[in-house]
Amino acid sequence: MLKESLEAGKIGNLEVENTSINGTAFAIVRIDPSRNGENATQPMLWTVIEKKSKPATGRIAGQISFPGESRKLGKNMPDTIAGGLFGEFSNDRSLIESHVFFTPSWFLANRLQIENKPFDLAILIFAGSLNQEINPLDTNEVAPNGFMTMEEIKRKDPQRDQGIVRGFVHQVVDLEISEGLIKRAVLEYERGLRRPISTILPKESYFPQQFFQDREKLKDILGQVA
Repeated sequence: MLKESLEAGKIGNLEVENTSINGTAFAIVRIDPSRNGENATQPMLWTVIEKKSKPATGRIAGQISFPGESRKLGKNMPDTIAGGLFGEFSNDRSLIESHVFFTPSWFLANRLQIENKPFDLAILIFAGSLNQEINPLDTNEVAPNGFMTMEEIKRKDPQRDQGIVRGFVHQVVDLEISEGLIKRAVLEYERGLRRPISTILPKESYFPQQFFQDREKLKDILGQVA
């Protein structure tokens, strides 16, 4: 079962092409060997600052967010994953190839709601150094904000003010408290149940800048949804 779950091109027993209806939000967890069990109990998650408002999706300039990416017409889930990783995490292909991993329970279809539309959640593991410079490609849309714990996120926005932290970030935190989804993925990673995310990314993304530029010319599956 675990071997099947880690096969390239599949998520559990679901075909990749049949997932990601509207788009994907990303919980990218940093593994720090010095933190031991805290990687699972108090994960550090990659955050960005939104630079442009879009009321239709609850996006407000200046708010803290996780990476999120809409699906493009005619494209499948690996394309959406690549778009989100390069666009709102790192523009460095070698960094993603060497340090970003997925585990058997990494992908959760339709677990989030963004302006009443279902979105998928991808939990990815980043095993690189905290000292590594991380810059996204989509500098018009987001600015890097570094890794934050869930407690830091909650302290930033105790009243859940959309102007401070984007709504789906709180949804991820709530899911972690109720179901321990991130903890499960971290423990799988630590048990060696992992594969590089590069094994499922489309070949076109080998050149991230060109991939990003070409992808930006395509229409979102539901218009401007993320």
